[in-house]
Amino acid sequence: MTVYKTAREEILKDWQANLQDFASEHEFPAEATESLQDALEIIGADDRLYAIFRTWEENYWKDPDMDYQTLWATLEALDGTDGISKYTLELLFIIGISRRTRELYEEQGISMEIFHDSMADMHWKLLECHKMYGIWGTFVIEWFPWWFRLKRFALGRLQFERITFGDEYEKDGLILHKDSPVINVHIPSCGPLDPEAFKASYAKAAEFYKEEFQDQPLVFVCNSWLLFPAHKEILPEHSNIRAFLSDYDVYETNEDNGDLWRIYYGAEEKGFENLPENTGLERAYKKWLVDGHMAGYARGVYLYRPE
Repeated sequence: MTVYKTAREEILKDWQANLQDFASEHEFPAEATESLQDALEIIGADDRLYAIFRTWEENYWKDPDMDYQTLWATLEALDGTDGISKYTLELLFIIGISRRTRELYEEQGISMEIFHDSMADMHWKLLECHKMYGIWGTFVIEWFPWWFRLKRFALGRLQFERITFGDEYEKDGLILHKDSPVINVHIPSCGPLDPEAFKASYAKAAEFYKEEFQDQPLVFVCNSWLLFPAHKEILPEHSNIRAFLSDYDVYETNEDNGDLWRIYYGAEEKGFENLPENTGLERAYKKWLVDGHMAGYARGVYLYRPE
């Protein structure tokens, strides 16, 4: 394991070098990299901010299962300090601890390809934050502990974590109880949801988790706006979203407009008639909403069978 540095000057150099390397590896926009570097320099010069970053970084080095909730509350309370948004503080912190996360991957024999793809989630969250708020950072910090505890992994186009089902389900011979092990699926906002790409992801996940599911069916579960059954009415038959949805048996549906930000990034708050129409998805959803319908999300089960 890398020797944990103690001299402040060396630590600040290390932080900046890591940020530069991370931003380059994950192709951050130049404006984002510059903004983050400026903020990190301010943090390094502020005794209070430096001490907080230093203390919690050291906590992660000692224990990846540290108290993230207290950390997030601490960073939230610093919002606006020295002109830095909490969203920027939070992203900079997790980029910093990714140095140790890389070592944990190596220690557990997990490939650097999976590490790279998993850490790339910070790129997608960075872009989402800037689209929503005009700030280079992340507004979903509570999402990240699973990555840094090595419980969630990006395997190609999709992201996965092993969980217990937490519900009861029975259909076509498949029986799931609350404590049944399943693989939870997430879909990052990193481009088209190409069927070949997500099918390849399922195959990678089946290989990655094969030791844990040797004697039981491999079941993927998903709770997402992408599984909203009304997509069969909203979107054309050839849409990638409908192709993704078709693998799942949807067993619970909720009407809710809370995920519209994932399509419109805040524009939905200005009235549905004013929604943009730059993409087929935006146009289809605008028509649906203007016609008086609700958006929604759903839970589904996908019993995986290798092709």
